[in-house]
Amino acid sequence: MNVIFIDFDGTLITAHFDTDDDIERRVKILADICHEYNSKVVIEAAAKGVIDEETLEVKEGSWVNGIFRLFQKYQIECIGRTPNISRQINESMELPMWKEDEILEYLEMHPEITHYCIIDDDDTKEIHWRESDLDKVRDHLVQTKYYSENIKEEGLLPKHKEEVGKILEKEIRTAKKTKK
Repeated sequence: MNVIFIDFDGTLITAHFDTDDDIERRVKILADICHEYNSKVVIEAAAKGVIDEETLEVKEGSWVNGIFRLFQKYQIECIGRTPNISRQINESMELPMWKEDEILEYLEMHPEITHYCIIDDDDTKEIHWRESDLDKVRDHLVQTKYYSENIKEEGLLPKHKEEVGKILEKEIRTAKKTKK
């Protein structure tokens, strides 16, 4: 099974005051990606906290409901969300796991996922005070922009469709070589 791990901020929603049409245009691009590459979606966004892990129901009144309505409109199948995982630093301190750890945990819990791609703007490698929280899965990352001086460069764009394809097709070719 092919899966797209999707973030919301920086992919479907950007720094500028997006209109509903802007968001819908990006969701339509995601739908095109999912349909062309026979992929399902898993939410790895910070907003996943309003989505029930078991039922995938969104808390009433959350803006995430609008995203899920668009998923339904464009027939994007959302099959889950990454878990909220934390690690104990000491007796009194607990830190959330980085996105990469939550993605890898989700993959471990779902061996039916054979190929995956991550669409996210959140690459903190550009911030010098710490490493990226996507380093372990960098080969699967298609990076978007949350903010740009040129608004037309923000969020999920048609050019990202090709990047997703390259990642998924590379995985499929590698898997076929391994089976031989």
